[in-house]
Parts: sequence; C-alpha cells; structure tokens
Amino acid sequence: MAQQHDMLRGAAAGFAATVPMTVVMEAVRAALPREQDRRMPPREVVDRTVEKTADVTGEDVELDREDRLALTTFVHFAFGTTAGAVYGAVVGSRRSSIFTGIAYGLAVWALAYGVGLPSLGLHPAATEDTKDRNEVLIASHAVWGAVLGSLTGKNHEWR
Repeated sequence: MAQQHDMLRGAAAGFAATVPMTVVMEAVRAALPREQDRRMPPREVVDRTVEKTADVTGEDVELDREDRLALTTFVHFAFGTTAGAVYGAVVGSRRSSIFTGIAYGLAVWALAYGVGLPSLGLHPAATEDTKDRNEVLIASHAVWGAVLGSLTGKNHEWR
C-alpha cells in the first residue's frame, strides 16, 4: 500500500513538475541562437513519430498545428507523469529529495536522449546533437527532477 501511495505521489509530482520544466525549456531555448529555428524537443519527437507512422502505414497522417500542439502537450505530460510514477515507486516518499530528483531527472534525460529516442529514430543522440540542444534538455530535466523530488518527498503535503 505504501509503494502504491508513493507511486501516485510521484505521478502527481511528475505531472506538476512538467509545467516548470516546459517553462525552463522554452526560456533556455529562446536564449540560445542556434535553437531558434528548431522545434521544441517534445514537438520534434511527436513530429517524427507522426512521420514514421505515415511511413509504416503508407497513409498520410493529417494533423494541423493545433492538433500537433495538443498531441505534443498530452505526450509531454503523460511521459512526465509516468516517469514520476516510476520515481515514486523506486525512490519512495521517505528518500525523495531535491537531490535524488535531480539525479533521476538527469538519468531520464540520459536514457531518453542517449538511448531510447535515438534507437527509435525519434531524436538525435545527445552525443550527435548540438551543445545548445543538450543545454536546453539538461537544464529542463534538472528542473523537472528538482520539482519532482521536492513534491514527492514526505515533507510535502498534498491536499
């Protein structure tokens, strides 16, 4: 029962942490000149997924700008929520802190952008991407992790 409670705390915290993560992602991206012509990382992943789906099915997937924004937002928050639930289940509310959250956030970045997304052809590997893009992603995942760790922790009261 306690692990289930920790998992739910982590899921709620992961969802909530995606808001400041997205704000930081946009702010850092806006400050870096080489990032100006690139889409936000979650949008790149969704756009490539849509393209790959069309390639596999042989049918064009018609999504206008608003539909892509809605899908991107949903996927980004769903991933943050799911990763938060895993954090809650593994770390638990007693051991959760800003520091464990940051470490976890950076591990999520490393796994997603170092292995997972590149292996699916949805985003370049961090080692093959630009310094600017890595700065955007590392900063935003550190913020997500800090908020996740703080909100999942035993000292934070969810009301």
